[in-house]
Amino acid sequence: MNTVIEKSKEEIQIKIATLTEWLNVIEMSRQEKWDPGLGDGHLFFNVDNEGFFISSLQGKPVASVAAVNFNENYASIGHYIVKPEFRGKGIGLALWKFAIEHTGERIIALDAVPEQKKNYAKWGFKTYYRTFRIQGRALSYKVNTSNINIVDQSSIQSVIEFDASMTGYSRDRLLASWFFGNNRKGFILSDNQNIKGLIGLRQSNDGYRIGPFYAKDKDHIKDLFLTAIREIPENALVTLDVPEYAQTTINLLNSFGFRTLFHTHRMYRGTPRVDYTQGNNALASLEIG
Repeated sequence: MNTVIEKSKEEIQIKIATLTEWLNVIEMSRQEKWDPGLGDGHLFFNVDNEGFFISSLQGKPVASVAAVNFNENYASIGHYIVKPEFRGKGIGLALWKFAIEHTGERIIALDAVPEQKKNYAKWGFKTYYRTFRIQGRALSYKVNTSNINIVDQSSIQSVIEFDASMTGYSRDRLLASWFFGNNRKGFILSDNQNIKGLIGLRQSNDGYRIGPFYAKDKDHIKDLFLTAIREIPENALVTLDVPEYAQTTINLLNSFGFRTLFHTHRMYRGTPRVDYTQGNNALASLEIG
């Protein structure tokens, strides 16, 4: 649906984006150095195709925001970007209001850059923890893969349920396709047919992104991580978004020469069912949860 929802005197048009329009908008996030995974836009759009908003001037996008309703209780906001030359004019705020309205009474999550924390707090968002963007290069290491298997259609329902146990809500419409397709994979670590860990891997413009990534045991964390990066060309850039509480993972990444680039703040409006679960080692996507 391509629905115009507001048009100002300055010819700034706010609309619900089509998939084609949104994929064009993603280029703005690349220019902001977010480097989303290839294909991420399609997958999030399939979750909630009425939650992607753009502001346009003379037919060209100048601002964007996504408000994805994952289910009746939970939403995530991201891709909130205004081109630098259009900031401070109220364009972003007008767009933001439509995103908030779209989420209804749901609990909302977002990841805020530090300079925007106060603005989000005015809308009822509370900070829970920091998320670190950590980056390094892929190398080949020996790893124990005896209890690690690739995510496939026979295991995807168990994967979805495991993800829900870690996040507090179901992302079935997203994860049903997250691990499949060109340059996308997932691996599960199991013990007596019970999933103990999960890691997702996908290509991005600059290299590869890892997430979601769950495991509580130190050895499981290492084995899953090494399994994933063995799939990546040697010396390729690898990026993870790691909650500050995942210290075992942060230490592991540091030992392999990975470095922190920046941090964001995980904020919620409303009380989340789970704000952080031990063993949550990397987000699926910093851009939209």
